[in-house]
Amino acid sequence: MNEIGQKLREARIEKGYTLDDLQQITKIQKRYLIAIEEGNFDALPGSFYVRAFIKQYAQTVGLDNDALLAEYQDAVPDTKPEEYVEKSVENQTRLTRETTDSKWSKWRNLVPQITIVAIVVIIIGVVYGIALSNRGKDRETLNETSSSVTVSGDKPDPKKDSSSEDRSAESSKKAASESKAQEASKKAAEDKAKKQELTAKMTSINGSQQAFEIKNLPAKANQITFSADKSAAWVSLTANGQQIWQGSVAVGAEQTAELPEGVTQFSIQTGNAPATKMKINGTDINLSPNNEATFVRTINFTATLAK
Repeated sequence: MNEIGQKLREARIEKGYTLDDLQQITKIQKRYLIAIEEGNFDALPGSFYVRAFIKQYAQTVGLDNDALLAEYQDAVPDTKPEEYVEKSVENQTRLTRETTDSKWSKWRNLVPQITIVAIVVIIIGVVYGIALSNRGKDRETLNETSSSVTVSGDKPDPKKDSSSEDRSAESSKKAASESKAQEASKKAAEDKAKKQELTAKMTSINGSQQAFEIKNLPAKANQITFSADKSAAWVSLTANGQQIWQGSVAVGAEQTAELPEGVTQFSIQTGNAPATKMKINGTDINLSPNNEATFVRTINFTATLAK
């Protein structure tokens, strides 16, 4: 390490700069900064850069660059005049300007050719557009001419036209008739299903005795389902003088019993009527239509079998 490099390094350290910091500030590559501190000036691009980099280094770390170069003039290589001229800002500016002018000159020479090509492309586009427009008009004229021409001997036949209209009217009437028939059939099916819908109606109540009338009870075996709401209920089912099922129904649970085929009269007894819920073949039967408060009840059912 020579004396000027040592002095620069000490000034850098005193400033608290690392080589990386100095590289960031001066934009001088780190390897060149190390070469300056070690006095290895041959590693720099040329003598011009040696003096320029030393001046920039010194100025950044707070040293008088002119005084430093004067003090260590013998240790720093002299700048060759031709190298200075080659590296000077004015010369570099001139070279840049000449390069730019050369590029612009090439583009300027191409401008007439580019203009001619653009004009040709525009003309081709206009001609092509006009051709397409005329072709469309020709097609429209041809269609109009074809539609207005009547071939000799092919005169319209009023009888044929009348027959076609009659067939169309007949087809419309037939379609309307079929639609009405389908609607009537659908309505009849709905009415029949409604007539055959199972219904239950309370006909009398006397204390703990109730009577219900059931319509459209299927003649086959029917399922009766018991459940309980809010509190458990004890239920007994009797048909044809025989007890079919009895037991307690827990809240949230269901108990199912089968009513024998052809039965038209049956009864249930419940120890908690307000909580007892009943279904016949999935149809809800409201056992307390008037919100009766009697707990222990006997409910008698008379059924009309579905046809």
